[in-house]
Amino acid sequence: MDANTTLDLNEALAGLLRKCAAEPSELWRLDDGRLAARERSPEVLTLVAGWRCPEADLPEPVVPLLPWRSERRFQELRNLVQNQTVTPVLMFRFACITDGETMPLEGAIYREFDLAEWLGGAPITSVYASIDGSLAANAIVRLASGVVCSVEAATTLPAGTPTHDRHELIARRGVASDRVVDTQVPQSSVYLWSDSETARFTDTDAELLGLDSDSVALVRAASEALRRPQCRQELREEHRRLRQLVALAYESDRQRERLDVAGRLS
Repeated sequence: MDANTTLDLNEALAGLLRKCAAEPSELWRLDDGRLAARERSPEVLTLVAGWRCPEADLPEPVVPLLPWRSERRFQELRNLVQNQTVTPVLMFRFACITDGETMPLEGAIYREFDLAEWLGGAPITSVYASIDGSLAANAIVRLASGVVCSVEAATTLPAGTPTHDRHELIARRGVASDRVVDTQVPQSSVYLWSDSETARFTDTDAELLGLDSDSVALVRAASEALRRPQCRQELREEHRRLRQLVALAYESDRQRERLDVAGRLS
């Protein structure tokens, strides 16, 4: 539900693990952003959304998550590409606008760059970006497959406004989008209006009732990392690459030119 909820994410994750009959051998904690880095214990596995970690190299007990990959809309877009329902893909058009509090500009760029590589099934090979401080960024990236992706990111929404985003895949045969055609504002299932506010409700997961879509994706991603320990190193490597790609975007803005990725990432 896109309304205030008291359901603790760690309790939700523990319940999901019990339902899957998964029993992680180590102590763990899901960090929703309220846990300061200095408070993370080296003896406890900390699961946190990767965009919240500004450093590229993370200590072993920290697992950076890519929760958007657990969202149904993105999984379906990826299936359309992999199954060649839309083919050949020529261009992506991505936009992500936040209020700056739920996700800063660097986090939005991090997210959209990962979606470009994950949905496209190919790494980014070049980046050109124009960035206006912490307010807005426009980037054009090219994938190894030849697909060109435009990324618009901004933090200009009023405080408390849900994130507005849109992801379009344009192919020679077909077009796909994660939003209804001509829809700019994410839709909810139920609206309640009062004199003081509007409450929105959208339950998207039968096993995690009471959580909004972002929290559901975070819990799902954490569950996958706990049930499949072998994926944790891959997540750290993905995070390291994404952090370097974000840094490259800022370098492109400073130099005012397109930068090739080859030879610039360690």
